[in-house]
Amino acid sequence: ADAGADEGKCPGTPGCPSPLPRIAAPPHVDLAVIRLDAAGRAVEAADVQLDPGSPTGRVVALDRSLATTGVRFRRWSPARREAGAAAGPFTADDDLVPRRHPAGRDFMAPYPASVFKLLVAFHLARRVDEGAVSLRTRVAAGPEPGAEVRPIGDWLEAMVTESDNQATKALLWYLHAHGDVEKLNRRFAALGLATLRLDGTSPADGGRWAPGEIHATAMDVARLLWLVAGGPGVRWRAPSGRLVTAAVLGAPGRALLRRLLAEQGFHELLSSGLLCGSAPAGIPAPVPERFLDAAGAATVLGVPYGRDVRPCNEAAQVRFLHKTGLTWNYAADAGLVEPLPGKPWRRYVVVLLSSAGTRYLDPERASAPRHPCGAEQVCATRKLSAIGAAVDAAMLARAGAAPRARPGRRP
Repeated sequence: ADAGADEGKCPGTPGCPSPLPRIAAPPHVDLAVIRLDAAGRAVEAADVQLDPGSPTGRVVALDRSLATTGVRFRRWSPARREAGAAAGPFTADDDLVPRRHPAGRDFMAPYPASVFKLLVAFHLARRVDEGAVSLRTRVAAGPEPGAEVRPIGDWLEAMVTESDNQATKALLWYLHAHGDVEKLNRRFAALGLATLRLDGTSPADGGRWAPGEIHATAMDVARLLWLVAGGPGVRWRAPSGRLVTAAVLGAPGRALLRRLLAEQGFHELLSSGLLCGSAPAGIPAPVPERFLDAAGAATVLGVPYGRDVRPCNEAAQVRFLHKTGLTWNYAADAGLVEPLPGKPWRRYVVVLLSSAGTRYLDPERASAPRHPCGAEQVCATRKLSAIGAAVDAAMLARAGAAPRARPGRRP
């Protein structure tokens, strides 16, 4: 069910229809998976997309570098999304990456929500490895007099583990001041990850994060996380012909990102430990202990979830090193899944970017007097956790059906 384009149009608000109307078209969904062997080499990969033009979904072709082919990625447009079939035809100005697959099938890439913070974290980790940035450098939260000042390392941890927006603004403000935002965009493009871009953010304070200007696609984010996973061999061939390896990010930078992503607190999308006891369970990963009180209830960035998550933590089988994003209009989750000691083995990268944000409700909640995000802290459709559970089950089955290590292939 669709709670409306405006955040005010939600259950419990005067004038809001009850039950809410069923959505007229499916959301845009971009889902990528890369299955890894024990050494970190890619065994197989897939990308699937859902949108109003493909309401039952479609499989996207990948080349030997695991880049999508046959898809013409278009910039996200909230107005076009709301207009649906009444929207006019795309033009060349709508291209997310000009001249890339000009004859491909159109797909409007959803705004990645807070998953874009992973791009900032990766770039900073790389700059720290290069000695250009120190985690001890103290940076203000913004230009305002009296703004909080903290070390870059502290801001980075808050941005990744709790998705803190003030921390993100501080880091973007710092990057703008040093000419690093454009460097970030150029470096991702040079790696062949041209759909990963931060445009339009404000040099004045690091704010202004606009749909249609901050970009990502699922397979490019997945390949970025494949670099974080580490391991030997060539990952893919960049447009220049350069062979990309995990050495793009040094071992200290990978260790930093792995630690921070493992401590990410929001497990409510592909994994759902914060909603322990609610079906489906999603990727079976634990909520980090740092967020739990004596009763096992989690509070993340000041949001109390009120459930005892300890039963789900005890039943966990994997670590999910990930970054989530969730707004009224967008839901995203991107991470690396690895087995916990003694648990069934599987290792893979999974990335979901979608326009199925908090405004999308499950049918059984469409008649509720209050939006479930306010009543139960269930802020996204449970179908997203079902996707996580299905992907994990498939990866577990495929890991058990084949050897864990295979010779790597050069792109």
